[in-house]
Amino acid sequence: MDFSSLEEVKKKYSDFQKIFESGQKEKAADMLDELLCALEDNTPVRRAGNVYKDGHIGMTREDGRDIYMSLNHVMEYYIYAYYFKPQTDVRCTELPYGAYYRTYGELCLELGKYHGAEKAFIKAVGWNPVDLDAILGLAESYKYTNKIQRYLDTSKMAYRYCCTRATMARYYRNMGYYFLNKYETDLARACYIYSNIYYHTDNADSELEYLKSALKDETPDFSIRQMQQMFAENDVEPGPDPDTIGIVYRVGELMMEDKELKLAKDCFSIVYDITQEEKLGSLLDTMKDI
Repeated sequence: MDFSSLEEVKKKYSDFQKIFESGQKEKAADMLDELLCALEDNTPVRRAGNVYKDGHIGMTREDGRDIYMSLNHVMEYYIYAYYFKPQTDVRCTELPYGAYYRTYGELCLELGKYHGAEKAFIKAVGWNPVDLDAILGLAESYKYTNKIQRYLDTSKMAYRYCCTRATMARYYRNMGYYFLNKYETDLARACYIYSNIYYHTDNADSELEYLKSALKDETPDFSIRQMQQMFAENDVEPGPDPDTIGIVYRVGELMMEDKELKLAKDCFSIVYDITQEEKLGSLLDTMKDI
């Protein structure tokens, strides 16, 4: 499959979406796989990141070329610059390669093609190593292939970019699954309870019910302090990374200065979601019609 224009690629992706929406998921997966293979052969650039053999997510090795990154939102550009400190120019791709691979990975998970999902999410992370959904998707693929230590390590790498109540809740559910797998049931329960404090989900509730039934006892009424002490003793973060929250807020300020008000609102909304800071809430009230 050869492409002569970006429009042709976008049309092929649109064709995939139509087949997917029709319910022909196997056929859609084959179409997207074919598209991605063709793109892979025609995109010989240095990508923003890499998942190395030990599972570590890092920057690609320096080779003198500019870096190409597939963004979902402008704040990722600044988060990448802060944590990875590239020594060369970072250019944004015209096509959303990372989103294409992430979509394929999610489809593979849905179809039970877990090794295919792993490969797709690794590619997605390569295009954008701060894409939280891609990193969490990679962790999910490790869960289904029973790579529990890799699942834990990747979930911990994802933590750094969790900056909403929903994503923090997912981090704690991941930790809960890990400790449940290790038969550390009190820790698992604490993680699921803490997850629900951030963002209540049926998933966390069902895991707590499972533990209640399996252990034949009531769910402990842990205090916040008790849970945070348990986390401190077991290398589980008790809250979001303040550096990441600070970066997102600063990007909001920069977007305000550039009159990019919708992007500014996005950033401030993310920070407000996790901090509930009163002044920020008042600022967002003035931006509600943007």
